[in-house]
Order: sequence, then structure tokens, then C-alpha cells
Amino acid sequence: MSFKKKKYVFAVIMIFSVIFMFGMTARHEKLYAEGIGVVSVKGYLNVRTGPGKYYSKLKYGDTGVVLSDGQRVTVVGKNGSWYHIKFKQNSKNLSGYVNRKYLKFKTGKTYSSIAGYIVSEVYVRKNMNTAKVYIKHDKEKIKLPVKRKVRVYSEKYAEKKRWYYASFKYDGTTYKGYIEADSVDITYGTGLPGMSKSSMALTLYANPSKRTAVLNSSGKSVLIQKGAQFVITSQKFFNEKKYFYIKVISAKTTYRGYVQADSVYFQLVRDENAVSKATATPSRTETPTKTTKPEKTEEPTKEPEKTQTPSSEPETAAEFKKSLKKAGFPDDYITELANLHEKYPYWQFKPYKTGLKWSDVIKNESKVGLNLLSVNKSYAWKSTASKAYNWKTDKYIPYDGSTWVTASKKAVKYYMDPRNFLDERGIFQFESLEYQSDSQTQSGVENILNNTPMHNKKYKYTSNGKSVSVKYSKTFMTAAKKSKVSPYHLASRVKQEVVVSSTKMSNSVSGTVAGYKGIYNFYNIGANNSVVAGGAVANGLKWAKTGSTYLRPWNNRYKSIVGGAQYIGKNYINIGQNTLYLEKFNVTSKNRYNHQYMGNIEAPNNEATKTVAAYGAIDKKMPMVFSIPVYEKMPDKPCDVPSGGKNPNNYLKTLYIKGYAFDSKFVLGDNGTKTYTLTVNNSVASVKICATKVSKYSTLTGTGVKNLVVGENTFYVKVKSESGNTRKYKIVVTRK
Repeated sequence: MSFKKKKYVFAVIMIFSVIFMFGMTARHEKLYAEGIGVVSVKGYLNVRTGPGKYYSKLKYGDTGVVLSDGQRVTVVGKNGSWYHIKFKQNSKNLSGYVNRKYLKFKTGKTYSSIAGYIVSEVYVRKNMNTAKVYIKHDKEKIKLPVKRKVRVYSEKYAEKKRWYYASFKYDGTTYKGYIEADSVDITYGTGLPGMSKSSMALTLYANPSKRTAVLNSSGKSVLIQKGAQFVITSQKFFNEKKYFYIKVISAKTTYRGYVQADSVYFQLVRDENAVSKATATPSRTETPTKTTKPEKTEEPTKEPEKTQTPSSEPETAAEFKKSLKKAGFPDDYITELANLHEKYPYWQFKPYKTGLKWSDVIKNESKVGLNLLSVNKSYAWKSTASKAYNWKTDKYIPYDGSTWVTASKKAVKYYMDPRNFLDERGIFQFESLEYQSDSQTQSGVENILNNTPMHNKKYKYTSNGKSVSVKYSKTFMTAAKKSKVSPYHLASRVKQEVVVSSTKMSNSVSGTVAGYKGIYNFYNIGANNSVVAGGAVANGLKWAKTGSTYLRPWNNRYKSIVGGAQYIGKNYINIGQNTLYLEKFNVTSKNRYNHQYMGNIEAPNNEATKTVAAYGAIDKKMPMVFSIPVYEKMPDKPCDVPSGGKNPNNYLKTLYIKGYAFDSKFVLGDNGTKTYTLTVNNSVASVKICATKVSKYSTLTGTGVKNLVVGENTFYVKVKSESGNTRKYKIVVTRK
């Protein structure tokens, strides 16, 4: 081969090598399925250059950029209560920030991370290079055990596999790295937003193992196009391939089915850190001049109140851990609290030493009817104790309305274990709920009231013969000052109790219930559990109508909101039940295990989420106090989330021998402890045992024709529940 030819071949090889390496690198990029938001405003929405109302308005040329109602934008990041967006205007690609309350999403929510659990032991990679560098602890490769909790921030596709970039705890230290996706079971909850990035349309399958497609009204297969958004509710494997079960809207019709997971990604928005004041100072918004343009929607221009600066510098990490230990926190609290301290150095954590034995607490809080949750939860969440579940009918017994049933002991353990909620969101169920004028504002209340009929809305009432018009948010601020209770807590409590949807509230605040017209109860105080339709509401309205304390009778909205806040302050916050956790789980010395504000066991966790949303981007120098319960003889590890579960019923509905009667008749509800006897003549060589089961999910064996020998013949009818437990019913037939 000539020298020139050799140079040519070498050049071609180099070019292909570069192309190959470029392709490999491209496959290793983080893949964010960024959400598509739709602007929802009256008039126009200003776009800012940074995540806050005091950043200057984004300009294109010399003109401020505004977005109109219904305009689509791509969300690329989240910063407190602001979204970082990109969009096209006049053929120009632009990016900026808007307040999140003015964007709506087809999938309902956006996430910057999602939780999951390890389902098979796995090593963690440091990067996705071909060198395969693993993360090590004490010079040993980290191998995550089953059930270890991880938090996923992004996804990659490399080496013909899907990988999650996730954080996790290992021996008290937080690490981040790449984990094979098939080794992680994502916690889907009510659903996570997803998006297709496939270059080809994906078929929606009703049965992926048989490749049976979901059909539309025209009889054609439903196809998921590139960029389509949907909600992922679970995952399964069929023929060694992973599928997501999704809910998708197409042509205004909702379809459900499976799509192959290869080209589907979670919509994970980057979590951006706020710009440090030390490095960048946002420019103030100038007072607007009069204009003939339509009104623009933006955050209020009022200067926020200054937070008090602590008089001393925060402790170092080592000092802080020692302080926590000295204060009385167990070791398995300290690691998580130290992580929070690193990010929020002025937060204070105080142990609430209950002095109570963990097993005694769980026993008392697991009483039937005390802690409730939705009957639609999986079996593991629901109690099958006596009076909580009817074995005769395979039905859970409601204790509020028709859908609220008793929580299982596993559910009580999970929600009562403080160690499960020592993160930036869950910690707020331990926040002290006294009113703090330096950090709680009316705009924060509006954030909580978003997507409710009270958001940015006024109502009217009569005071001293005069008609008064006032915003709900301002009333909550008034209520906070009078009751010394956090306005965020009051607003989120009302949202939890009486808001049905973005346009509707319950009968408790309609003022139209027969016998209680013009009466309102925003906090559902006195609305004791009742299985009678409307019974709980009627109980609450009766309480609101009678008596003279707390501004009663509550014959207008103002009295109900302010008076109800005073009731909460006097009867809960100001007597020691001063956190969301203690309002629900009363482990204080007064009225212990009673006087619990709400039945919903998930309420403290849910309201903590709403409180975080109200604060938005929290100033890292804002002093906040958290009171966290500590119990005696707690389990070595945090109590697990109840998962899955199957139907527990293994009872018989009927049991008899055809043509004969037992000496003692079978009665529905028998638990199998009784023996059924029968004596037949010598001429009877066989009998037929007949039975039916209570649950359609159980398995029945032992019935049918049975041959008899002279003397006693013992038979067993067995019922195996879907959950795997077997109950035996004994029959003894004596042949003369």
C-alpha cells in the first residue's frame, strides 16, 4: 500500500472514531423530559431575568417581554416559587423566570426529584465512562442493599441500559451516583409526569404480553407521539421488557395502558439554587408608568418584611452534631438533621422528649376509628382489626362518610416515625405553629390558596350594619394576629378540610345547608365522624351555630375564619399541640391519644407540603424552630412505607353437605374454630361437601364428593386468601 493510501485510510479511521466517540458521548447526556407549561393569567404575564419579583423584566430589544394567556412554554428549572422557562417569540428563542402559580401543566405537577427503593443489590457508578469507576466508602465499592431509599434526579441511557442519577445514604454519609434503573422501584404515589422522546409513535397496549393495543372510538390503535405528556402510575416487566402503565389524554379522551419504557422519561425539572446575594443583586422594579396596554399579571411590588438576623454565627457541623447529641436526639436523627443544618444553618431543632415507649404509642394510636385514610389505598395501608373490617362481607368499615377507614398498624408506624420525614419538606410537620410576623406574609397565604375558590378572591360580610369586602388571604392574616397561630397553617388547614376542587368548596362553607342557612365552618370544628350522609357536616354546622365563644354563631365567613383560628390557638397551639404532628398525634401529657384535630392520618404530611409551597424560596438566614418527637425503644431503622398487599379474606360464606344437615348449623362469620359433625347410615358410601367463599380473590379447596369408611371420616375445607393465609374448616362424618 502506498504512503498516500495509508494516510487516506488512517484519516477515514480517525473520522469514524471521532463520530463513534461523539455518538457515545451524546448518549451519556442527562435526559430531562422538561415539562410543557401553559400560561394561565388575566391579561399578560411579565417575564423576569431571575427568580424573584425584584429582578428586572426580561427585554427583547427595548420592549419588556410578556406572555399571553394560553401560551405554551418549556420549563427547564425550578427555583423556589419560580420556574425557569424557555419559549420562542417573534422567531427568537428566549428564556426567563415566571411565578409558578401562573403556569398549568397537562400532567398536573412538576418534580425536581422522585423517590425510589432498591429492589436488588447493586453497585453504584461514579460516571458513565467506559472505565466504569465505582463510588467507594472506606476504599470498598458501595453496594446498595434491598429496600435502601434513593432519590432520583435525572436519567441516562448508556451501555444499552437506563441509569438513574440518584442520591442515597450509606453509613451516615450522602452520596450521589449512577444506579441501574431496573434495580430501583420508583414510588409512584398517585402518578408521576412523563414524556415520550421516541422518534416514532409508541403503541398504547392494553395487554403488552399479548401485544393487544388500546383502541380509540374509531377502532384504531392509540399512539403516543414524540413529546406527548402523560402520567405514569406504575411499572411492570413483560417478556423481560420494562413497561410503564400510563394515563394519557388524547382528543379530550383519557386512555390508560402500557407503553414500552425504552423511550419514556420522567419529567424531572432541574432544581436551581437561588442566586447568592453576595455575588449578584437583582435590580429593583421601577414604579410603572400609566399605560394603555392590558393589565399585566405579576407579583405584588410591596417590599417584603425583613427577617430578624440571628445575633450569633451558626455552629459548625461538628459543633452542631455534638449539640444535637447533648440535647437528647438519638444518633439516627442526627445525620439527617445535620444535613439540613448544612443548608439552613439558622434552623433550630429541639427534641420533644415524650418519655413514651414506642410500642405503647403505636398500640394506642392504632385503635379502630382513631386514624383514618381512604378506602382506595392498597391493602397494606388498611386495618383488618375487629370493627375495622367485616370478614363476613369482605368490606372495610367506614368511620367518616363512606370512604374513610381505619389505618393499619403499619401505616400508623410509618406516619408516626419522625425519622421518615427529616427532609426539606417533611420537616415542616414539626414546625412550631405560632404566628411569626417576620416571615409569614399575605402573598404566602395566596400561594397556599392557589387552585382554590379563595385564591385572590374577595367575599362580603356585614359588620356593625356596614357591608365589608375583604380578601380571604387578608382574613387569614387577621386571624393569625388574633390567635397567634401561623396563617400558613390556618390556610392549609382550611384547604385540607373544605376545598373540593379549584372551583368548589364543601357544604361546610356553602351557607345553604337546610337548618343551618347562613352558617359557616371553615375548619370543620365539631364535625365529628359520621357514616350518615352529610352527618359530619351537620355536626360541624350545629357547633358553629350554637354557643357564644370564639365569635359564634359563625353567621359569616369572617367570624368562622377568625373565630375558628382562635379556637385552634386556644385548644391546640397554645396548650402544647403546637405542630402539625402533635395536632394529629397527641402524645403530649394533656388528653393523650385523644383531642386529635383530624382523622386523616396523612394530614400532617400533606399540610407540610402546602406549608413549604407557601414559603417558596426560603431565606437561608431565616431563623425557624422545629420540635421533633423522640420516643423510647424505637425500632433500629425507620419504619417502612406500607406497600402492595393483597386481599386478606379467607372466610367461607356457606358450608354444607348435600342432602344432609350438620348437627350444628354453619353460620356466616365462623372463623374455623368449630368442628361440624354428621352421622349417616352404613348404606351411605359417599357424601358431597359444598361450600362458597366470601371473597372472589380467595381460593377454595376440599369440596366435592368424598368416599366414606365405616367409623369417623375427617375432612377439611380450606380457604386460601389472596395474601397467602389459609383458614381450615373441619368436618367429621361418622358412617355407622
